[in-house]
Amino acid sequence: MTESNTVRERGDIPEQLTWDLSRIYADWGAWEADFARVEEGNVSLRNLQGTLGESTAAFRTALEMMLEVREVLDRVNVYASMKSDEDARIGDHLARDGRAGSLAVEFSEAVSWFEPELLALPEERLDDYSIEDPGLALYDHFIEEIRRAAPHTLPEEQEALLAAVGNVTRGASQVFSALDNADLTFPIVRDETGSEVELTKARYSRLVRVADRDVRRGAFEGFMDAYGGVANTLAANMDANIKNHVFYARARNHAGCLEAALQPVNVPPDVFHSLVGTVHDHFTHLHRYTALKKQVLGLDELHEYDLYMPLFPEGEFSFDYDEACARMIASLAPLGDEYLSVVRSGIEHRWLDVHENAGKRGGAYSSGSYGTDPYILLNWSGQLRDTFTLTHEMGHSMHSWFTGRHQPFVYADYPIFTAEVASTFNEMLLMRHLLDETEDPARRLYLLDVFLDQINATVFRQTMFAEMEYAMHRAGERGETLTAESLGAMYMEILWAYWGPDVVFDDVRSARTWCRIPHFYYNYYVYQYATAFAGSAALARRVLEGGDVEREEYLGFLRSGDSRYPVETLAGAGVDLTTSQPVEDVVALFVSLMDEMEALLQEVPQ
Repeated sequence: MTESNTVRERGDIPEQLTWDLSRIYADWGAWEADFARVEEGNVSLRNLQGTLGESTAAFRTALEMMLEVREVLDRVNVYASMKSDEDARIGDHLARDGRAGSLAVEFSEAVSWFEPELLALPEERLDDYSIEDPGLALYDHFIEEIRRAAPHTLPEEQEALLAAVGNVTRGASQVFSALDNADLTFPIVRDETGSEVELTKARYSRLVRVADRDVRRGAFEGFMDAYGGVANTLAANMDANIKNHVFYARARNHAGCLEAALQPVNVPPDVFHSLVGTVHDHFTHLHRYTALKKQVLGLDELHEYDLYMPLFPEGEFSFDYDEACARMIASLAPLGDEYLSVVRSGIEHRWLDVHENAGKRGGAYSSGSYGTDPYILLNWSGQLRDTFTLTHEMGHSMHSWFTGRHQPFVYADYPIFTAEVASTFNEMLLMRHLLDETEDPARRLYLLDVFLDQINATVFRQTMFAEMEYAMHRAGERGETLTAESLGAMYMEILWAYWGPDVVFDDVRSARTWCRIPHFYYNYYVYQYATAFAGSAALARRVLEGGDVEREEYLGFLRSGDSRYPVETLAGAGVDLTTSQPVEDVVALFVSLMDEMEALLQEVPQ
């Protein structure tokens, strides 16, 4: 494959394959009108400070005005962000996106008094309000969430101060993003054709999967050396990031950074520790997986740059976009007619921005706001993983669609803890569908390899990253200063434990991996990929093996939004993530897939 420097301009993409954002705002003039509404709303909200205790009507007025302004603000933010993502070269779009971000900070400052003032009200006063106005019952869970956070909510002046410095405390994340996406220089390497190409993150992802081992090694070494050249800078930045998390945890009277990160969604810390402990208990299966890779690849030594190499490239296949949509819809049939009709309508009515164009943001996501369609950004490259990405993001969008039509705005969002369940659930159904429809041994081996890699990357590797995150935060809580050397030593100790004796790691380059993980700036984010995958695997099995009841329970999960705490929401659908059973079941699935692969290898000549 020869790298192409030709990327189409946005105007050259067929309109049907671009998203239609005119259903949010007809033009920038309509957006500016809503922007002004939020500015006026922020002023009004500031003026309502001190009114919550005056009367039932005053309390409801302040509460509902805050939510109404937030609803418009979300729409303003989403539209500006998505327009900017269409082509980052358009300065006016970037400027409006920046204005929207500043407007959000102003909103946070304007309502910073609300929670402390509500918590200062006597409980009997809130009870009287509920008696006088039964309509306030709608907000019971919302108010309960605020009251549950009472030990970690500061006086009004201090909350206002923390809100005002929001732009400052994002500094470490912004520095990493600027360095990682704009300023970091990667070397020239050779691709599989022998051509010299400038290494990029996208090219690295492809080159470590090609058959030529020298190309894989060169890409790995060049990539990690680029980060190694700024490792001390990134270590100082990570130290500042962790100190920021420690500061906020202590300012809000949390036992530690983990407790601070989990408290807003009411996830017990035991869920995190159970995940890590359960994965530790099954390291032998992960070690069996790396040994199997070494055997199939026929290597004397399995190096880190070999881990991403597909085991059965001869069975690789892919779909064009239209066929991928058809396969996705077929795989989602167990979810029923309503689900499928909405998916078809979304494709027809241009929820999706499919192809890459010059200046377009990379990657993929689902976005939208209350009352709008959910939209999907893709960068289609024609590989099988694009079909999985499409199906994944459609899971997010359908989660938003069901929630938005069954919940009021106050409960129409959902935390990452449940968001990734809906997306990986769809991937599970797609994988099962593709496996069920083929008996070709080469294609089946390829799919089994993809499935194993998916579990490895989402459960084992993300748990490994979560453990590294925990180690960094514990060091910060002890008052230690993180350095490139200490971070490398932390990471290597965890790396060796996870991947076992059959992998040879480069003590210098492998130790730099912590440098390039953006999720380490998200504050206990990555563990949720693993728990969500465990939850989605359990739910997919229930729906595929069950009937109308199990399907309706899953759709009920999609409709729930933020009306209950996430662990409760999943329990209502039949999965208890407070126990180790969902993770144990994913490990059992991992083992069964290896068993099938080994059995097929006995039948297929190599």
